[in-house]
Amino acid sequence: AKMEITMLKHQESASRTKIWVTAVLCMLPNMSFGAMLAFIAVALPYYTTVNNASGIYMDDEMSSWFVSLNQPIRMSGTLAATYLNDKLGRKKSIFLSSMVMICGGVMAYFANSYAMLMLGSQLAGFGSGLVVTPTYSLLNDVSIIKLRGTLGSLNTLTVNSGYLYGLVLGIFISVAYLPLIMIAPALLFLAFYWLLPESPVWLASKGNTEEATNVLQNLRGSRYNVDPEVKEILGVVTENQDTQKKTVLCKEFLKPALIIIILFFFQAGAGADTISYFSMVIFKDKFIDESLMALLFQVMITTGYMISPYIMSRVNRRPQFITAVLCHGVGMAVLGASSFLPEHPIKNILPIICLGMTGICYGLGVGPVPFVLMSEMFGVKYKSEGMAIGMAARCLVAFSQLKVFVNLRTIIGVDGIFLIHSILNVLAAIFVFLVLPETRNKSMSELEDIWKSGSEIIQTKKKALSEHTQNNNDESKSDLEA
Repeated sequence: AKMEITMLKHQESASRTKIWVTAVLCMLPNMSFGAMLAFIAVALPYYTTVNNASGIYMDDEMSSWFVSLNQPIRMSGTLAATYLNDKLGRKKSIFLSSMVMICGGVMAYFANSYAMLMLGSQLAGFGSGLVVTPTYSLLNDVSIIKLRGTLGSLNTLTVNSGYLYGLVLGIFISVAYLPLIMIAPALLFLAFYWLLPESPVWLASKGNTEEATNVLQNLRGSRYNVDPEVKEILGVVTENQDTQKKTVLCKEFLKPALIIIILFFFQAGAGADTISYFSMVIFKDKFIDESLMALLFQVMITTGYMISPYIMSRVNRRPQFITAVLCHGVGMAVLGASSFLPEHPIKNILPIICLGMTGICYGLGVGPVPFVLMSEMFGVKYKSEGMAIGMAARCLVAFSQLKVFVNLRTIIGVDGIFLIHSILNVLAAIFVFLVLPETRNKSMSELEDIWKSGSEIIQTKKKALSEHTQNNNDESKSDLEA
């Protein structure tokens, strides 16, 4: 733990101002991503109403594709981001994703047919898939160790904030204008794009050591000594370049990839996606207006996300997720069982309480922790591929459950769906307890070592020590000759 203590202590003198500026800029496209999800949820009941003002009508089959197809399209964007993130860098990749989302939003705004509306919304979905990997990568690369979990959590919060932003405005603004509301944060990002730095890790991996050093110095402040961080970055990058040819079949990729895939399977199956997309349908016959129920759920999720960074800076990832997912499961179980309870005044209030409980628990841990782990568990060499496969797995699970929701509701009812979600929450807690390693407060080199065997770590340390000794000998020789 010597490196951990040394680097944590060393980074206490680093400036945080420009790190936060970078974080805010990264989060603006993600806000458009969230607003796009809100557009789908708000537009669904509008377009399924006969003779609506748009002239576009969706039957059950068309509406199911409108809601669910966004997931595999987003997955394809995430897979494309794997290549772009390494080829173009984090900064240009975020710019490109914003442009794609803007084009999709404009197309959806001018849509006069179902086909054009689908094309616009799916193009925006592709752009939202492009933005996830580079934003998490950049925030992870520029952050100091203490802020890494906080920034990752806030980045996830921004997607939900965008959803809430779109949902609230959707109550007061016509659905026809929502696509323009959706792209507004991405347009704001473009206006301040020039302030966004490139990743020093990516620059170092491309051989631009001097530029990487300058970027890091600018981020940390002029009085901060960046040499230890630069040395660690170069050490990690050099080690990855010196190892055998990059392959995703090695344990350094397969182990964290399998864990992330399973973790995102449980996150997507926790139930928040079902409520977010179909809240207008699920709560339509309740005694409280379905729009207010949908708004309550998103407000509670956002509240949880706002508290989550504080928790992440003080609590390990494992207990944070396990506690949140178990409480989330309890809320889902009660939602599923509430209709079986005897008639009582509290029976009408219980769904509201449970909805708020599941929302805040999702924001406190079920939502943010997997995304933070995704950016921490993969080494520099496999980060893009790892994040892509994690998001792809999540999109596939979300697509499957959203596509079958209508049919599943007919077979087992909404209550049965909620009970299935509660079981998945419990299984998620068991999985994390048994399998997931802890990543909080670990330096870049320590995160790289998680998946290595003891002998590989010792060999790496010996090599570093040998190089250090050789450098000292060379310096001593030079001094004697002088």
